[in-house]
Amino acid sequence: MKNIILLTFIFLIILSGCNVNTPNNNAKPTIKIGYLPITHSANLMMTKEIQQNTHHSNYNLKLVRFNNWPDLLDALNSGKIDGASTLIELAMKSKQKGSDLKAVALGHHEGNVVMARKDKKRSDFHDHERYHFARPHRYSTHYLLLDEMRKQLKLRSNTFSYHEMPPAEMPAALNEGSISGYSVAEPFGALGKKLGSGHTLLHGSDIIPDAYCCVLVLRSDLINQHQTVIQSFMSDYKRAGFQMADKNRSIEIMNKNFKQDKKVLSQSAEWTSYGNLAIDKQGYNKIKKLVEEKKLFQAPDYQDFVDPTLYKE
Repeated sequence: MKNIILLTFIFLIILSGCNVNTPNNNAKPTIKIGYLPITHSANLMMTKEIQQNTHHSNYNLKLVRFNNWPDLLDALNSGKIDGASTLIELAMKSKQKGSDLKAVALGHHEGNVVMARKDKKRSDFHDHERYHFARPHRYSTHYLLLDEMRKQLKLRSNTFSYHEMPPAEMPAALNEGSISGYSVAEPFGALGKKLGSGHTLLHGSDIIPDAYCCVLVLRSDLINQHQTVIQSFMSDYKRAGFQMADKNRSIEIMNKNFKQDKKVLSQSAEWTSYGNLAIDKQGYNKIKKLVEEKKLFQAPDYQDFVDPTLYKE
């Protein structure tokens, strides 16, 4: 019996040694990052291009497309993907519910507009009417912008009603008159303008200057287990942000990856900026404060959720 146990133990050691030398162990690890087909995720596409053109890159990057936020968050929280470009409020909520995530960089700056029917100016909004605005999700900067706009117009809380709607449906809904306006990620503001269904009532910066919208989040286990690889990925992501600051380059990347008219993408590029995508504590706390003022949920503190070190390296 002892001999059988000893032989089994030796076999397991030999088998373990074989696994270390298999091609799978020698292959570059693949990082899977989820995104939605919105131009606010374009910095990921630039990152992938940089990675593919880098000799001796120590990782592969796989971008996984999702068609809605719930499916993306389910995949992220369950570990089917390693990270995601997602709405900062959705990422905060996942963290608050117990997901071990770290926000490591912004996706972009600005690039959010409030679209309204052509016959509506800011001076046309009054307390004696009711207005219906579409938003992509309750937990979104777009909702915060709409409700802050209402407050700045000095309108009562029941003046605006909010409806979650798929972004692609918003321009048509505005054209049909079923909604008064909407706020959403690009390119759907630019698309509404091109289709003639509405006009730009306000830019996000007119309401909340540089309100953080989309962030890159990574699972903590990935960061802890593959620090060298993640640092390489983040270095490429940082380079991508500064390359995307070139409007012509950003339009080129968008045109390669998004099925929209180039004029729409050019408008999106004009409204969206990149460059330094570090998550600043002051900027984060601005969103955290608004989330809590609107009684959406108790947002995590900066130090518990944001890891600024990977982007700064």
